Amino acid sequence: MSLFRTLAKRCTSLARSSRYMSNIPEDSVYGGPKPQNHNQRVTLTHLRQKHRKGEPITMVTAYDYPSAIHLDSAGIDICLVEDSASMVVHGHDTTLPITLDEMLVHCRAVARSAKRPLLVGDLPFGTYESSSHQVEFLCVTVLNSWKKAEFIRL
Repeated sequence: MSLFRTLAKRCTSLARSSRYMSNIPEDSVYGGPKPQNHNQRVTLTHLRQKHRKGEPITMVTAYDYPSAIHLDSAGIDICLVEDSASMVVHGHDTTLPITLDEMLVHCRAVARSAKRPLLVGDLPFGTYESSSHQVEFLCVTVLNSWKKAEFIRL
């Protein structure tokens, strides 16, 4: 009987400890630097102030919702969504095959989760070489469809 009670107590204590471990809040699982003001969106003025103070300005590339969540929680200043998604996400050998529509899908996914960083979108190679009017049209199209983008990289 005493052996049974001892085993029962050990099993109960193990069950309690594993139960407590599974209730850890998600934000405590992901460590790293936290932004000073998480609700404030990064602007050019903010970046200029950091530069004048000699503080580092951070920029990271993200292609999808999960990576942008981590980028946002880490306090990154600038998020770049670039055409290298063609190789990293889609498995192509170069950045040439990605289309503007595919880039917009990546840009929208990042914009849904990255609330703080300055967002920079990339126009794929070959979409703007024919004329300056085409560049203007594409930039307006990208900025209209990706509401949170502040900059377009050519």
